[in-house]
Amino acid sequence: MRKYKFTALILCAAMAVTAAAGCSDGKSSSRPISVTSGSEQQPQTEVNTNNEGRADNEISAAVAEKASANKTGFTLNRVIDAGTRNDKNERFIYLDITIDNSTDKEYELSMLNNFYLLLGNGSELHYHVGSQLYATNNIDGYVPSPFTVPASGQFSGIVGGFAVGDDVKDFTVCFFPTLNDPNNTPDVIKVNISESDITVLN
Repeated sequence: MRKYKFTALILCAAMAVTAAAGCSDGKSSSRPISVTSGSEQQPQTEVNTNNEGRADNEISAAVAEKASANKTGFTLNRVIDAGTRNDKNERFIYLDITIDNSTDKEYELSMLNNFYLLLGNGSELHYHVGSQLYATNNIDGYVPSPFTVPASGQFSGIVGGFAVGDDVKDFTVCFFPTLNDPNNTPDVIKVNISESDITVLN
């Protein structure tokens, strides 16, 4: 009997430790999310600002203009509206991009870690998994996240996307050129987008 009581005490102690861990304050970190496999967790569509301020250096560029930082060339060729809406009446927005890698090592980039949209009110939009599911079946040239940038080479394709409210007409596309270290965010490249810059697919 004493043996069973002792086992019960151990189980109770273990449950108390688990409960204490579950009741932690759960504060979110502003560190980037590293993705190492093809399956990404679904984030919130809109989150509190947590990427602004990560980078020390901001590089501005226009649509179709190449910007360079951290041995990376980035060109936002166009912004695409898929011409569809989700159940919240949000439109799916995608990025047609070119990335040049001037290093001798290939690396992976992720929509979760390397891209976000900055809205005029200071809030951010992050990768929306539903947009990837839609694009995989409906958009030619779409490349799911994460994707590989070849060593001493170039990646070109359509990536994304984001679920953007119909009332949002202007935003900024933000890209962290992290190379092969997802925590390497001294630089961010920003491209301001107005409604006239968006190509709507039929």
